[in-house]
Amino acid sequence: MPSLRTLAFMGASAVLLAGASGCGGADGPAKDRAYADESPKTIVGDAKEAMDALKTVRIAGDIEDEGEAMSLDLQVSTTGDCTGTMSMSTGELSLLSVGGKLWFKGDDKFWNDAAGGDAAAVMEMVGDKWIVGGEDMADLSEICNWGTFSEEVFGDFKMNNLESLTMKVAGDEQVDGQAAVKLEDRGGKDPGIIYVLEADPHYILKMTGGGAGQMTFSDFDVPLNVKAPGPKQQIDFDNMG
Repeated sequence: MPSLRTLAFMGASAVLLAGASGCGGADGPAKDRAYADESPKTIVGDAKEAMDALKTVRIAGDIEDEGEAMSLDLQVSTTGDCTGTMSMSTGELSLLSVGGKLWFKGDDKFWNDAAGGDAAAVMEMVGDKWIVGGEDMADLSEICNWGTFSEEVFGDFKMNNLESLTMKVAGDEQVDGQAAVKLEDRGGKDPGIIYVLEADPHYILKMTGGGAGQMTFSDFDVPLNVKAPGPKQQIDFDNMG
């Protein structure tokens, strides 16, 4: 099996909220107030609580890490089950994770990059089958686990940090037809922005990290029913005779 390049996605995800590790503002009474009138501290705390409570969620976006552009569209869960796609300059991968085991399919561009002169032979052998992921796919397994992923992305939203946040409420906007509060980091020239659903639970609908890209969240707690491929639908390169 051609060696796959390790994806540094987790670090790029954290960059998207680099400005959110710390925003001031006093809490006020919640009655008879628009949610956009709440303090950044309250809104960020609500968002962290809502995202932490999720069991499944769809993550989609375009990010850049150390000059490498990546796109993803994945439905993930706290059990590590997931399904979706990830694209890089080297091609697109379809991912499937069930019961702690990961499989992938690569498009022609991926195999041409990974297998070089052997690409045609590899693609003929693989056909439409799933490839069993090896140790070099460990980062992808982490992405498929919402618990691990969310801790990496939202780990800075610790309650003892909220007093020092530099984010400010910048009004409200519609995100995919849903009313959201816009929180903007005022601590730098290239501000990070998060959009928090005004309705309870206050999920994060979208976040941007300036030049690092953007990410959206949807399909909150929609049941994720994925099945492992059958023996004849997969190939394990690491254990072929």
